[in-house]
Amino acid sequence: MFIAKNIFVYLLSMLALCLLIIFFNYIGINETINLLLSSALFGIFITWYFKGSGLCLALFSFFYWAMFVISQSLEVIWMLASSVIVYLVMTKILPKLKTIHIGVIAK
Repeated sequence: MFIAKNIFVYLLSMLALCLLIIFFNYIGINETINLLLSSALFGIFITWYFKGSGLCLALFSFFYWAMFVISQSLEVIWMLASSVIVYLVMTKILPKLKTIHIGVIAK
């Protein structure tokens, strides 16, 4: 049951990504910004839902590979890079920021 739920959530998030791209295009956002923003939101959701496991990279690769085969556009590579950067920031950089203590200088 848990695997079926994960597959359903993943398919639903792919649908949401496609609808986000269509919605942002409808309201007139620049195409490049639209694709990068949508893929960043997709990356945030998948990384958050799967808790930053290595499975995220496999899911990104599968989805963007399928999009690349269908569209044969290099913009899909930028979308993949955006999602992977979001994944790396959320799994590698943000946990380290929790341990940094910033002192406030008071007079």
